[in-house]
Amino acid sequence: MTLPTLPQHPFGKHISAADLSAKLAAAPSWEAKNRLLVQLAKEIPSLPFEQRSAEAKVSGCESQVWLHIHAAGWVYFIYADSDSKIIKGLLALVLAAFHGKSAFEIQAVDFNAWLDELGLHRFLSASRGNGLKAIVAVIKSRAV
Repeated sequence: MTLPTLPQHPFGKHISAADLSAKLAAAPSWEAKNRLLVQLAKEIPSLPFEQRSAEAKVSGCESQVWLHIHAAGWVYFIYADSDSKIIKGLLALVLAAFHGKSAFEIQAVDFNAWLDELGLHRFLSASRGNGLKAIVAVIKSRAV
């Protein structure tokens, strides 16, 4: 199966969940963590206009978020974009946690626990937290 032409990103391959955990743990304050997330957002290439379709849009997010999930064999490849820099930075966490993983590995990820471990949960607004839950729910529902 050939994957559709989508921009490549380093998450899940060159930037792992463990890498992000270490970098965020080293950030001394919420402001430093936020700066890191905004920097990580720059590593996510924008999706082409034709990939920003209504079918790809995640409902439940306050900002616009587009999500593409493609399986190749037993591995799932995740592509995402947002019109918000902050949300795009949070998408870096999603991509690091789920991109390039098997369905079993995806189902095993406790994303909320990871956010707590990173010290990020308490800084998320209710709408951003709900948006992340919606994104993770879509990924887990498709990775079967």
